[in-house]
Amino acid sequence: MTTDRPAPPAQATPAPDHPTVPRPRLSKGAIALAMFGALGVMGYAAMAYADYEFGSPARDEIPASVRSSPGGYRSFHFWHAGYHGGK
Repeated sequence: MTTDRPAPPAQATPAPDHPTVPRPRLSKGAIALAMFGALGVMGYAAMAYADYEFGSPARDEIPASVRSSPGGYRSFHFWHAGYHGGK
């Protein structure tokens, strides 16, 4: 059972008891801040994609003989000697 009803008329003007409310516009400062933020995010994403760290020096490899020597760079005695606190 189908009934053909006429479509309701489109209202060109709002009803008198519902006046139009003007939408607030974005200020120029808000637009500039959004553009600055988007530029910063895009720059950070490009640096992350290129695997570049700003201001990071090149790292040297420390030889195994230095790492494993007694009293050397982070040796066994560095981590396992003396009082370390805790329970």
